[in-house]
Amino acid sequence: MPEPYSVVHASRFDLVPMPPPLMRSKLAEDWTTAGRLLGAQIPQEWRSEHWRWLGNRPDQAEADPSLIPWFPRVLVLRQPADCSGGGPAVVGEAGFHGPPDDEGRVEFGYMVITDYRRRGFAEEAVRALTAWAIRERGITRFRAFIGPQNIPSLSLIRKLGFVQVGSYQHEELGEQLIFHGDEALG
Repeated sequence: MPEPYSVVHASRFDLVPMPPPLMRSKLAEDWTTAGRLLGAQIPQEWRSEHWRWLGNRPDQAEADPSLIPWFPRVLVLRQPADCSGGGPAVVGEAGFHGPPDDEGRVEFGYMVITDYRRRGFAEEAVRALTAWAIRERGITRFRAFIGPQNIPSLSLIRKLGFVQVGSYQHEELGEQLIFHGDEALG
């Protein structure tokens, strides 16, 4: 795939960008098209997730393809953990919520499907994304918003050396803790 559709490779999976057709297929719950575009099996949990958060990203990416690397990516496991030989499988998503802000900071988020949690996939995704941002784009400032009840994500973000710098009230998610980190991800 030509830039801006470059894949970020982690040790066990690829972080595949979501071009507009893929985002639109997810918003339309067209899992046949999504699976074909990804070349991967789409798990049931991913099919039941609410994709409204993609918002107008498909239109933004179509108008300006250089935004695609700054949008969420799909975690595509190269070989299913059960070694079933069933081919690549979607295990979650991770990525940035948009391009760097005026301070040169990017926000990221991640979600791993229940059957694949507690295996280090989220940490691997965050490390791969931040390494890509540092190496390819010179970004060294990162942000994450995490609900205070999300103990696994709080543990991960602290393990990576992020520091809580505040909180805010999200209209749908409730209280969100704000974490900042830099390129020295522990």
